Amino acid sequence: MGFFKDIRQLKQSAEELQDQLQPDRPRGLSGQFKQMGSMVQDANDSLSALSRQQADAQRLMATGLIGQATVQALRDTGMTINENPQVEFDLLVSVDGRDPYPVTHRQVVSRLVISNFQPGASIPVRVDPADPTRVLIG
Repeated sequence: MGFFKDIRQLKQSAEELQDQLQPDRPRGLSGQFKQMGSMVQDANDSLSALSRQQADAQRLMATGLIGQATVQALRDTGMTINENPQVEFDLLVSVDGRDPYPVTHRQVVSRLVISNFQPGASIPVRVDPADPTRVLIG
């Protein structure tokens, strides 16, 4: 019986430590369900955002102005989609009839071609005619 008592005390100590580290954590089964519901909502929000980004990308491919951009810098955002990183680019965009201008842009890039986007590289872009700061690396 002493073994089970020790396990129960160890569990209570762990719960007390969790309470100290995370005082607002959900408790009990209903709290766990609320937490899971929150996680599902976050996932749905992320999927909705990706869907909007995909629709925007299709629109830019169809109606965007063709331009060139020079990669000034790139940073990994820490987010991956289908094992491909989302990268934040600092670009210098050139479109016919306009002076070159800087744009910061985020886009998911295949791991297979990420080496093509090193600083100094010239890459094709599509530019939103209504908002020149919105670009799509194509």
